[in-house]
Formats: sequence, C-alpha cells, structure tokens
Amino acid sequence: MTMAYKSLFLSLALTFLVGYSLTAGLTNPNSLLKRLPDWTAFPLMAVVFVLYLLAAWWAVKGFGEHKTAAVFSMCFCVLGLGLYAAGFAMSMGKGKASPGQYDYDFSRLNVSEQAALTQIVKNAGLDMQNATFSEHWHMSEDAAGYRICVQKGHVTALRFSDKKIPDLEPFSRLPKLGDLYLVRCGLSDMSALQANGLDRLDLSGNRISDLKTLAGCPNVRWLDLKDNQLQSDEDLRIFTKLVSRDLSGNPFSK
Repeated sequence: MTMAYKSLFLSLALTFLVGYSLTAGLTNPNSLLKRLPDWTAFPLMAVVFVLYLLAAWWAVKGFGEHKTAAVFSMCFCVLGLGLYAAGFAMSMGKGKASPGQYDYDFSRLNVSEQAALTQIVKNAGLDMQNATFSEHWHMSEDAAGYRICVQKGHVTALRFSDKKIPDLEPFSRLPKLGDLYLVRCGLSDMSALQANGLDRLDLSGNRISDLKTLAGCPNVRWLDLKDNQLQSDEDLRIFTKLVSRDLSGNPFSK
C-alpha cells in the first residue's frame, strides 16, 4: 500500500474516532469513553495528535504517486485536527467554572425558590445547612446531606441520595431546575412531579413500576431508571426528546 493510501485510511479512522468521542462518546453514559479513567484523556489526545501528524507526513510524501488520495487525506487531517482542538479546549475547561457562573451560598436565591427548597430539605429530614454547593459536573456524586447547583439566584440542579422524599410537589416550584437526581429514595409514584424544564433525570435505585407517572417531565433528554421495577419500556414515547436512557436492572430487562 502506498503512503498516500495509508495516510487516507489513517486520517479517516482518526477523524471517525474523534467525531465519535465528541458526540456519542460524550452523551451516551454506557459508551467506552465514559468507562475510561479521567487520567487517560491527555495521553489519548497526545497519541491522536501524533498519529495525525504521521498521516499528514505520509500524505505529503505520497502526493506525487496518488494526488487525489493525498488531498482527501489532508482534508481529513484538517477536519480532524479542528475537532481535536475543540476537544482539547473542552478538556482544558472541564472542572473550571467561569467567574460568576455559580453561586456557592443562598444569598442570591430567589425567595419563592428558597421557600420550595426549604420544604424539600425539611421533608428529607435535613437542614438547609446540609447543602454541598456544586457545579453541574459534580452532581453525579453523592454527598453527606444533599448536593445543589445554584446559578444567578436559581436552583438549576439537585441531588438527594438515600433520603426519603415523601412529597415531590415542591420540586415543581423550581422553574430553572434542569438536572434532578433522586437516587435510592424509595420512590414509586412520580406523578406529583410537574417539571417541563427537566433535562436530566436520575431515579436509579427506586421502586418505580410505571413510566406513565413521569408524564409531568416530557422534555427529559437524559434518563436513568436503572434498578427500578419497570415491567416494560413501552411508555418511553412520552419522552419526545430522549437522547440517552439507562433501564438496566429492571424486571423486563433481565
């Protein structure tokens, strides 16, 4: 195989890999990329960069033999390196909040939202002081009390784990709530939750048996219902914008 064709195949494979990593690899919680330890990100990116340089060098060396293949290879290299640069920028910014992006106390919290949150926390047997203020990328982590994300005076994410949640109605009074994690909270009926703005919903480890009780959250895109009591997934159609789901550990999936 000539250098031009080797360059073309290598650049095409690398561009496919980078494209996958920035799409399904990031949005699908079960993807191989999500299973890799965080420390592997920079070594993998370094390897991809070196391989792109190799593909570009092969294209230059093989240009005289197969111009078309070499040109296509260089185009894939340019496209891939552009995607690579975007991925590198995302990795550098991960875990870093811009100034003013998040609030780390309740001083600016909307009055009506504070009343709803107070009721939620009290129902869970906690105090407002039990809050762990977090950025969005830490919301999947358990906290001793509860985890909360506040942005510009509004609650945008909440996490309760291993706490009893007897009343879901107060959550409906948080208009900017986009991410909600109620993990292992003994929940079976979600019909009291009316939250059109919810984007991510994690209800893993509960006792939910009927998807229809989630009709009040039709715009959820990321849904985690693993380890519940679902008998089928037929009613998933109520989630018209669903991007990712995890229904493992339910009776119908065993």
